[in-house]
Amino acid sequence: MLRKLLVLVMALVLAAPFPQLPLLSPAAAQSPVRTVLVSFDHQPGSQDAAIIVSLGGAVKRTYTIVPTILADISEGQLDRLRRLPGVLRVEDDVPVRALSEVMDWGVDRVDAELIHPTNKGTGIKVAVLDTGIDLSHPDLVVTGNVSFVAGVPTGNDDNGHGTLVAGIIGARDNDIGTIGVAPEAALYAVKVLSSTGGGWVSDIIAGLEWATNNGMQVVNMSLGDGQWPWAGEQALTNASNAGIVLVAGAGNKGNAGGTGNNVVYPALYSTVIAVGATDEQNARLSSSGTGYGLELMAPGNNNYSTALGGGYGYLTQTSASTPHVSGVAALLLKAGFTATSARQRMRDSATDLGAAGWDPQHGQGLVNVYQALNFTEPPDKTAPTTPIVISGTQGNQGWWKSNITVTLPAADNPGGSGVLETRYSLDESASWPLYQSPLQFTTDGQWRLLGRSWDNAGNEEGPPNWLDLRVDKTAPTVTQSVTPTTARRDKPGTLIQIFVDLFAADIPNTSGLVYTNRRIDDEYGVYTVDLGPIDGTYYYSVEQWCQPNDFSGRVYTFTATARDKAGNTTVSTSTFTVTRQ
Repeated sequence: MLRKLLVLVMALVLAAPFPQLPLLSPAAAQSPVRTVLVSFDHQPGSQDAAIIVSLGGAVKRTYTIVPTILADISEGQLDRLRRLPGVLRVEDDVPVRALSEVMDWGVDRVDAELIHPTNKGTGIKVAVLDTGIDLSHPDLVVTGNVSFVAGVPTGNDDNGHGTLVAGIIGARDNDIGTIGVAPEAALYAVKVLSSTGGGWVSDIIAGLEWATNNGMQVVNMSLGDGQWPWAGEQALTNASNAGIVLVAGAGNKGNAGGTGNNVVYPALYSTVIAVGATDEQNARLSSSGTGYGLELMAPGNNNYSTALGGGYGYLTQTSASTPHVSGVAALLLKAGFTATSARQRMRDSATDLGAAGWDPQHGQGLVNVYQALNFTEPPDKTAPTTPIVISGTQGNQGWWKSNITVTLPAADNPGGSGVLETRYSLDESASWPLYQSPLQFTTDGQWRLLGRSWDNAGNEEGPPNWLDLRVDKTAPTVTQSVTPTTARRDKPGTLIQIFVDLFAADIPNTSGLVYTNRRIDDEYGVYTVDLGPIDGTYYYSVEQWCQPNDFSGRVYTFTATARDKAGNTTVSTSTFTVTRQ
């Protein structure tokens, strides 16, 4: 048990009826600094930045694509920051990394060469969010470049990954080296990953913001990892709403056994096309991510491409499959399709692999630009869509503080055959019960709800729509005891030792503690002191008698406060009383 000594000394000052008494404690250890994304309910400005600075923080970047400030701030100030008016979320920045290693055919497999006589994607703006692009490579024309990696001034590649990715999208048709899927697309090097191939979600948000503000039409992200903070997800949503086709690798975590999900973020978000990888025989690479997030497949095995230093090399896994889809998207946009219709057409025309229709191993199938441009849509080819709607009382940071009701109001496309049925899953697609009425969630916990529908023409929705449901109605528990609870008054200046046991906890599988605090007050207002977080047993020495205030006794109140991420708060008090002799 942690035992801390904090001595409260009440000096006897006869001249003043309410003496101002010092709190004597060891110097607090310096709090570690955290890099956080601070999201507001409004677009933050200079005043919001100034408040962060006033808390000892350093503002690193203010975004416009999301209402968020990136800042460095000490851990000890995080709760004050969270409690500021207008602050919705304070989230740690999250690391990301390139999705594969540099090793090596796919233009022919997606049939891009059949389109090139009339369409090479001329002028379509494709942003490659990666380690940069070799700006002097003779087989690449880089229209623009920018860097969001600290200390790196340009989008010139210093790793090699981004140059390999860029070549698959847009290596020139110039009789040297290789040729990309869209060889006349306008490539933009948006450096968000360092020379090690790693980076941060905060830099990717900046890259998405730049892409949106500069009219990019396709964004390629051969990168990913764990779940992103809200600001990253919202940046993707806003970029998609601006008409950008977002493409990302499904990741290289392998087979999910037909259920579950190994698709990484950002590909898992519904605004992003999640791309898996196939080999020369159209078989899924064993390392290619699978699950309910998978949308399309593309070549991703030993693909020959441009390499750092003006040469050529090979790229494998979903880092290679992703730029094939980005190149196909560029060709479709050049042919006059919108971002939405290009994505839908790629799915509808994909070559089915594995089980009939969408499946978690192969998504909708292998992308093929010739088929996408030339196939005739049947009267009803498009599957319904299944939105997920929640009603209840919202708490903080994506949690709900009440029972919630979830509805799945599926709708078919205009002129379609109509929705036949809707099903849902709460076990990551292991089972799919029929949805017949609103779903009720009345206990604390977390669930990932998947929803998908079928229409009367036999079209099935895939990948399924999904949403995380998080309910935390229960405040944290705080246990507190004071030993002893009373003592008899002796004489002025006499101290008494008090032990205070304090423990705070949130129930399992809920939001978790975000703030705890303990304080001491006495009935005369001499002590009103915050003493820091709750984390064990504390030993105090307090004065029994503060003349002339307590001739009839004296009461000290110990208050403990605990709050969880959802916003539920518990306040517990206990007292120590000095009685008259």
